[in-house]
Amino acid sequence: MLVLFKGETKGTVPIQPDKYFELAVKQVETLMSYKEQGKILAGGIIAGKRGSYAIFDVDSIEELQKLISQMPILPYIENEIVPLVSYELARESASKIKASMQK
Repeated sequence: MLVLFKGETKGTVPIQPDKYFELAVKQVETLMSYKEQGKILAGGIIAGKRGSYAIFDVDSIEELQKLISQMPILPYIENEIVPLVSYELARESASKIKASMQK
């Protein structure tokens, strides 16, 4: 299951800046760990902002929830989750629709 994750800090964070950046370092380390485990296929920090994008490859929504809930900076970010369909499945679906339209 492919999922696009966007997490971004909005506004003023209710903790001291040094504590925030300590969490930010832990956040990046967590994301790097997920990538090493094969749970993140690609991603990175949004240039000039306090946030990141990642494409997760997980077996279930429950696994995704577990991974996201372990993110150190989670209490301070707004996130967006977008399920993705692989290009291969999209091509297969489009081919089936096309074939059904030709009958």
